[in-house]
Amino acid sequence: MKLKDLKTWLDALSDEELEKELLYNSMDYGISGPITEINRTDDNLYYVGDEPVLLHTKKELEQRGFTDKQISGFDVEIPQGCYYIELSNEYSILERFVS
Repeated sequence: MKLKDLKTWLDALSDEELEKELLYNSMDYGISGPITEINRTDDNLYYVGDEPVLLHTKKELEQRGFTDKQISGFDVEIPQGCYYIELSNEYSILERFVS
């Protein structure tokens, strides 16, 4: 979905609908919860296999000792300039994996 599509959809909602909480549902993890913020990244964000899952900028990866060659092999999870939502129901996620 593009941001302009989201804006069009939001503009069509009544004031009453706009007062409702925005929630997420992750079918993969069986969790749901409120969306607390929408983030914008000024850098590409990479995932390198960390547990728990963390995203890093190139600068952070360089500080952790990764080489440019290694970094170029990682997938860009969230491209520079994009908006994203983090699912932050950490307790529910951890509890599910411990059970």
